[in-house]
Amino acid sequence: MAESVLDHAAAFGAEWFFAFLVAIGFGILAKQLLNEYQRNNERKAELEERNAARQAELELKREERKRDELNERAQRDRERSEMEGRIAAQMERSNNISEGLQAAMESLRASTAALHDEIGESREHSHDMANKVDHIYDRVDLIYEKEN
Repeated sequence: MAESVLDHAAAFGAEWFFAFLVAIGFGILAKQLLNEYQRNNERKAELEERNAARQAELELKREERKRDELNERAQRDRERSEMEGRIAAQMERSNNISEGLQAAMESLRASTAALHDEIGESREHSHDMANKVDHIYDRVDLIYEKEN
């Protein structure tokens, strides 16, 4: 059978035999190129998957940072609100104390004015009494002089 194939191939000539060998070589080369192309596609797919995973991881980290920033901002807002509440309460207490001090000062002014008026009246009475005492002294002197 092997002879019959060779005999059969010899009938076509050496050119056809070499063409057949070249065709087989091209087929083998094509198969290797196809395998290499498939491996390249697999590598590309693998790289794309890694990149997609990396992008997803970066996106998750971004989302986490955004969430953290929102939480921090909310915490700062809460703290600011608490501080503003304390400041408002402190200002209210300060205003109440200031009003109390103003009322006390008005009371003190009124009291001082009343004392000043009383001192003025007391001076007048003291002056009147001094005049009376002088008058009595003068009379006593006169009486004493008359007796002597």
